[in-house]
Amino acid sequence: MATNTLNDLHFELERSISRRVDSKLIGYQVSLSDNFYDKYTKFWNKKYSFDFVTNHRSFYAQLTKTCVYDALKESLKKVDRKAIAKHMAELEALIDVAENKEEFQNFFEKKYSLKFPDLKDCIYQKKKEFSDFDKKLWIAMHYNPREDKGEE
Repeated sequence: MATNTLNDLHFELERSISRRVDSKLIGYQVSLSDNFYDKYTKFWNKKYSFDFVTNHRSFYAQLTKTCVYDALKESLKKVDRKAIAKHMAELEALIDVAENKEEFQNFFEKKYSLKFPDLKDCIYQKKKEFSDFDKKLWIAMHYNPREDKGEE
């Protein structure tokens, strides 16, 4: 059962990042990076789990695009499985020596000369507010004329 849970987690992570990066390489990258994603997620005091990945797709998409694929493109002309494996090892080394997300971001920016994205809005998602139209539509959809007749 643990393997099935791990496969589900990999599938959700692949799905989360597939729209932003080369889909041919995602499966290989994800299989190498559990340690990286788990530790980086813990820096936010969150748990790297199926539900968290599902609810925070943009977080993992932006993190992966910047840390893995943008960094690789800056340093290499060709992105392949071997390059991804080497790069993920470098990222895991950076995350192992970092004590918090700010320190990791500083290490990353110094090593790769890339600006790290602001991921706060991806983690702390704002509660969506209904517009006036949506509020009126909700009221209309839930209107029950029988309730009004009972009040007379």
